[in-house]
Amino acid sequence: MAGTILIAGASRGIGRAAAIYLMEKGYDIVAVARTEADLQTLVAGREERAKYIVCDFSKLENIDAIFEKLIEWEITLSGAIYCAGVCTSEPVKIIDISAMQRDMNINALAFVEMGKFFSKKKYMQDGAGIVAVSSMSAWDKTKGMCTYSMSKTALNAAVEIMAKELIRRKIRVNAVLPAYVNTKMTVLHDSSDNQLALLQEKQPLGIIEPEYIAYIIEFLLSEKGKYMTGSLIPISAGRIEK
Repeated sequence: MAGTILIAGASRGIGRAAAIYLMEKGYDIVAVARTEADLQTLVAGREERAKYIVCDFSKLENIDAIFEKLIEWEITLSGAIYCAGVCTSEPVKIIDISAMQRDMNINALAFVEMGKFFSKKKYMQDGAGIVAVSSMSAWDKTKGMCTYSMSKTALNAAVEIMAKELIRRKIRVNAVLPAYVNTKMTVLHDSSDNQLALLQEKQPLGIIEPEYIAYIIEFLLSEKGKYMTGSLIPISAGRIEK
């Protein structure tokens, strides 16, 4: 199928793994993230396959500029991945509502704002695929994860509704819900041996490597996933929340 895929949150973690894997599979990409240096590193040596746009997804008014750039480049997307995300862990009694709003913007509302553009033919082709990266935290409702769980639950709802609204153009919208993934957000690289052992105990199949999420995302974007839409797909590694 191939084509051009926009990847929001492409500079690190799952987004970066997806960007690299999609290029290996023959796709072109438009990588979007907040930190230009990370984007430059991602596309270096791959300029014939990759372009980048700097955007801070906490500021919803910035999103128009992404699609203005696509028009300038004469790119109509064949798919999109929404992988931008932040994780704040704190109990309800000390939640900062302004910080909560920022996290909601990044984790959910920016995806909805982008959906306004995805619904228009000048930005996205008929039959395109959209994949949002959610989290099993939307289901686990773990103590201290109110903001993150709320935002990912909202993201899941947006995916299911957008799938119904875009079906007339055969645009498929799905989400993957990983458990603990080996990224900086999970803080594995800074974790003590005891913390790492606890995470591994909760996931009998092990901490998930980002490229394995990328494989599933590519499946959903490709012809192989042509009959799937509105799906929330858990990637649990056997996760047991305690």
